[in-house]
Amino acid sequence: MKKKLFFVISLLLVLWIPFSACTDDRNTDPAAPSLSDGKTDPVADADGFLLSDGIYITELFSYSGPYVEDGSNDECEGICAVRLENRSDVHYQYLHFTLETAGGNCTFSASTLFAGDVMTVLCEEKTPFANGQILGAEVISAAPFYETPSVHLEALKITYAEGFLNVENLTDETLKNVYIYYKNLDANGYLGGITYRTLFKEIPAGEIRQAQARSIHPNTSRVVFSTYES
Repeated sequence: MKKKLFFVISLLLVLWIPFSACTDDRNTDPAAPSLSDGKTDPVADADGFLLSDGIYITELFSYSGPYVEDGSNDECEGICAVRLENRSDVHYQYLHFTLETAGGNCTFSASTLFAGDVMTVLCEEKTPFANGQILGAEVISAAPFYETPSVHLEALKITYAEGFLNVENLTDETLKNVYIYYKNLDANGYLGGITYRTLFKEIPAGEIRQAQARSIHPNTSRVVFSTYES
């Protein structure tokens, strides 16, 4: 049996829906190996603060709007957020770090941070923003993808409308445990460290399946990778 999958463990926000069993959840990997741990003084240059090799915080700022990180989308106001930029050539599956700020300590979790990506990540504690000064930083864990992630366009045709995903199996065999991973966007890049996923348990050769994906939007979402078994 040929398998195409990555080792991703997710914190589930479970949805029971018709069409096929599906989850819409946050992609995290707390068991992943750590690449660079330890408390550091942030190193500033003209382009931001160096958090880890090739990972920069370009801005610490006040965020108001839907709190996306836990999937609730509850409104929040004036909390700490960072703009994270991956200038390395490494695709990160997971990055977990803390910052010491004038308003208090903040924890941040970023998932699916590909090389070249820019991502807005919201403070998990919803710490009030005081100013843009970073006083200290600690990388708790950082894990790369074991294989280069792919959407697998040769095997899957993926389309979506508001709240729904459609996947067509382009192969000549039944695909099982098809996971579609996606993120949302704003004007600056990805909005939220959260990565959502939807599961299609089985898609026969040449057939199309539809599943509910409550956080997907036709103009502001992007499928970032997929996995399946055949």
